[in-house]
Amino acid sequence: MALNRDLEQDAARREKAMQVLRVMLSEGAQEQILADGQDLLSYSQNVSYHLTDTMKDVRSVVEENHMFIRIASNDFFAISQDVVSKMIAGEYDAGQAYRAFNARLLTEETPDTSDVVLTSKTAYSNVFHKNGGNASFSVMANTLRGLYGTDVLVAPASSFTGSVLQADYTQTTARAMIMPNGLMSYRRTMTGAELKDTVRAFVEGCEGGFTPFNRGSLPVVSGMAVQVQENGGSYTLTGITRGGQPLQDGDTVTVTCLATEKQMAPLLQDESRAFERGEATVKDAWSEALSGGSVTLAAPESYITFGGGNALWKKLSIK
Repeated sequence: MALNRDLEQDAARREKAMQVLRVMLSEGAQEQILADGQDLLSYSQNVSYHLTDTMKDVRSVVEENHMFIRIASNDFFAISQDVVSKMIAGEYDAGQAYRAFNARLLTEETPDTSDVVLTSKTAYSNVFHKNGGNASFSVMANTLRGLYGTDVLVAPASSFTGSVLQADYTQTTARAMIMPNGLMSYRRTMTGAELKDTVRAFVEGCEGGFTPFNRGSLPVVSGMAVQVQENGGSYTLTGITRGGQPLQDGDTVTVTCLATEKQMAPLLQDESRAFERGEATVKDAWSEALSGGSVTLAAPESYITFGGGNALWKKLSIK
């Protein structure tokens, strides 16, 4: 299914198209699609996949990435031809051919080591886990919270790209760790009650902003942990802890939100709760920090669990 920009001009058609997408990407629909086929992969991280023995050699790559693209290039076909020829000649079995194919596909020209701005000594997956979250995104959120110097940080899952690799990153590859979507930073010191309200907008969605459509699209947080209740495709924030203790309404917390202008718009409507917007995009701020040579990736943390909460909160409306 393909959507075009014309839908932006017709709100009714756009809403119908989004309803179709929500159904197609829902856990139930994806489970049905996989049940009707063999060795199919879903873009949704909520859905369990079932690979036959034919696909056993690619299982490790699927589990690590859970993100799939079709590559059509001369290099792709040339490598395929080479490894298949070696299988026919008896030099490779299927497993050896796959490993050789994958290794050659991932091989890049050796970068100039003088251009290395970031080194990751550990690889982190971007698969979302129900109890814990996305390790790769947590690394990025924790690192950026340190760069922005705030107590907590909240960001949509769409802020970051893929897995954090065990590798040396050049300025170009490290810059690509942040999504090219005009992501901005918004900073504000607020009470615990206001922080609950802010996080709720990211978890549950709000009119005019972004609404999560599956677990993998839920926000990533740093400096706190959230408890979420899943309700048949929608989500309810049921608790927030900091340092293992429940967040209190009267607490004072410095908060950085990463979001696009559209995602942040509902939270900016209340002028009594003004956020200070960063001058540079998150991507540019990240790039500048990398250039300064002061960036060290932070370790991931468990930032989300599913189930009930310990407190019932009065919902604060976001107009």
